[in-house]
Amino acid sequence: MNEQMIRLEAIKKRCHSAAKVLGIIRGFIIACAVIAMISGSILFAYAEKINPELNRGIEEGYLDLNNNINYSGAFSFMVDLNSYFGPDNQAAPLAITCFIACFTCIVIAVVITFIRNIFTSLETENTPFSEKCMKQIKVSFIVIFITSLLSLSLGVTIIVGLILYCIYSIFEYGAALQTEIDETL
Repeated sequence: MNEQMIRLEAIKKRCHSAAKVLGIIRGFIIACAVIAMISGSILFAYAEKINPELNRGIEEGYLDLNNNINYSGAFSFMVDLNSYFGPDNQAAPLAITCFIACFTCIVIAVVITFIRNIFTSLETENTPFSEKCMKQIKVSFIVIFITSLLSLSLGVTIIVGLILYCIYSIFEYGAALQTEIDETL
């Protein structure tokens, strides 16, 4: 087995390991999303029973609930949930927070799935510069960029976009070299 095949096999093993680890992380995040969804549903369904306990915890100083939703990404906003539900209804704002956590976990799971697909493609192809790998990398980088645009500041998003663009350009150059080598053989 020549040196290039040994390197390719090492890359495939690393990609296999990375795909497995990302699969485990994705499973954990999906479990968190399910737990958040169930928790939010329980908080809404049993609000009449839960609210007195939450209010007693606040009065006794055991709980300190801040029922605000803050978002700071490409744009920013803040919502005071107490103004929508009233000061005695603590369960509904907590339920909304759980649903937002569920949505966030789902978005993270989708991004991890795209990244995992990159490693799976690299593992199954005979070259990391195949058309299938390049397409998977491009689509994944677009999804990562859009997600960062929605969740990070504009400055960080620009930096993430530049890094992803440079990495893709390197892969694109590698694909061109791979095509040139394949044509000369």
